Amino acid sequence: MTDKINTGGPAYPIVVEYMEYNESGMTLRDYFAGQALAIVMGRFDHDHEPSDEDIAMYAYFIANAMIAERGLSDDD
Repeated sequence: MTDKINTGGPAYPIVVEYMEYNESGMTLRDYFAGQALAIVMGRFDHDHEPSDEDIAMYAYFIANAMIAERGLSDDD
């Protein structure tokens, strides 16, 4: 069984009432990962070349944390 990843929905939702439109674009999770990418790249030691997989893993780790934090209320 695989766990479903919360993507946060579309980053830039489009509502078109007069026609069928199925293109939702990137998810909020993808947007957050892209925004986190600069921070992720700056965190690596310049003497160590990170793999593409490491970079993506850390960027999406941050994105997942941001999605989870959005679900919390001030009372939590």
